[in-house]
Amino acid sequence: MKKYVIFVLLLALLLPVASYGRYEPVELDDPERDGYIIPGTRYRQGEVLFIEKNEVELNTNLGREKYRITENTSFQKRGELIGINQIKEGDKVLLTFDTIYASDIANIKVEDEGQNIKGILRGKIELVDDRNKEITIKNPYIYKEGKWQPTSKYTIKLKAAGKDLYNGSQKTTLQGLKIQKGKEAYIAYDENLGRQNIAKLVVKNGLAQTYQGKISNILYTVGNMVVSTTSLDLHEGTIVVKDNRLVDYLNLNKYDDVLALVDNSLGKKNTSIVSLDTNMMEERKDDTKISIYRGRLEDIFEYQIEIGRLNYRLDYQVLEDGKWKSVEDKQRFSISEDTIIYDSELKENIDPLHFISSRYINIYQIKNLTLRNRIANDYYKNKQAYFVVREGEYGKELLALNLVPHRQVYYQNINLNHSVIGEIKEVNLDDNTISLNKVKNYNTLNNTWESTSEETVHLDKSVILLNDIPVPLDRLYALPIGSKVYVVKEKVSSTDESYVLLVEN
Repeated sequence: MKKYVIFVLLLALLLPVASYGRYEPVELDDPERDGYIIPGTRYRQGEVLFIEKNEVELNTNLGREKYRITENTSFQKRGELIGINQIKEGDKVLLTFDTIYASDIANIKVEDEGQNIKGILRGKIELVDDRNKEITIKNPYIYKEGKWQPTSKYTIKLKAAGKDLYNGSQKTTLQGLKIQKGKEAYIAYDENLGRQNIAKLVVKNGLAQTYQGKISNILYTVGNMVVSTTSLDLHEGTIVVKDNRLVDYLNLNKYDDVLALVDNSLGKKNTSIVSLDTNMMEERKDDTKISIYRGRLEDIFEYQIEIGRLNYRLDYQVLEDGKWKSVEDKQRFSISEDTIIYDSELKENIDPLHFISSRYINIYQIKNLTLRNRIANDYYKNKQAYFVVREGEYGKELLALNLVPHRQVYYQNINLNHSVIGEIKEVNLDDNTISLNKVKNYNTLNNTWESTSEETVHLDKSVILLNDIPVPLDRLYALPIGSKVYVVKEKVSSTDESYVLLVEN
């Protein structure tokens, strides 16, 4: 009898398991079946470690996690839809999903935009307030225009959350920093509600050295990179700032142009700070690339334009890594009704329909008489211009065309064009100018970007693109403060004229 009772009990326990094994697969988009959630209610937060066209990897409170980006994934920033190119490594993001189990992302929203790194300080640790979580440094310097510059304050007090504090390569705490009083520290800081906060701090240990140039080799496993033929050590405490975001040294890549601040101690070169900006002319996450060409408007076809040589001795050119490179083969770029075409001499926009041969346009609708006559007489054919082109798997799209005054002579050994990068500090709507800080000019003699003082750029003769979208001069207010810019200039007599302005935020 007892054996029979035990058998019945075991059978009762196993039946649910057996029946569970016979469940049919469920459709996740059916609200009446298991696995369905209200779209957007499952989410994940973290910092972007890597992001590519089809995948994003985050640093989360549980470690590194990967999720899939699909053609249905949307991207948001400041409450507006954006493209994937506007999401950077180091961004704090919120991922939302429409199903419980799938790793397909429904939406990626950039958060905490105010937490971008505002600058890098250096100073002696004066006081560590463990209770109020504050650190005071004295004799502070700020890194600006390629060098340490003294600030106007004798001491600076910064809020410290207690995370990302390092003594060299070793992680430490506020309590641990107390015994480092009197030592110098490097601090990457952000600002929130007018207060400076420590994003990452590393105590300086050794004699300061600076190296600038391209990374010729990098070994992530051993934490080592080579800059200017010098081997430098990377570690967990290294402050890596990329596009004003605090990132991991895994985000450094071979051929990146970097500035490295190093502590030389006992024969070891420990890197305390690495600073770099991505090149707006590199291939982007959506597998497109922005290129700038300089040449002649050789021929116009239906929805296409052909670029030709600058003159019989000089080929047309393309901008690569700050340098102009000659190109011999003819190329055609597709033109659309969204292409911005600008006559920089007249400071007038030209309707792109005038460059599409199959359309009949009533030129008498053009109010500017000079522009009307130029179009009527095919004035622009064979004229010199700058071509801003988006290149991708579907061809080469002409985003902007800036027709510039014709030069009778181009010197082959003298480069009258140069590039400038920086960030927008101020926009002046009255003068059609922008002020730039964090400015770097490309030195064509030694092929390096060199930090210079703040600069004002006049835009009367420029074509302006914000995230690939044309911006007319009467909408300069649309250019966000703090945005990255790439300017192409040309020396005309004693002044520099700006002909192309690319803006990214």
